[in-house]
Amino acid sequence: MNTKDEGKGYIYHIEEEVLQEYQKKPIYLRLKWLYMGNCLRMGYNKKIKDAHDVFRKDT
Repeated sequence: MNTKDEGKGYIYHIEEEVLQEYQKKPIYLRLKWLYMGNCLRMGYNKKIKDAHDVFRKDT
């Protein structure tokens, strides 16, 4: 991978079957999960948010 974003974030593997099952879920449910995750993050203190942000930045 050779992009301007190289070195940011992290990589993980999802089994194809798991991905296919997720894609079968209704869009409103997938959006609800995303929204709930964002709400949860808003409740974190600054120290935890900063720790999470380390994974999103160049190292």
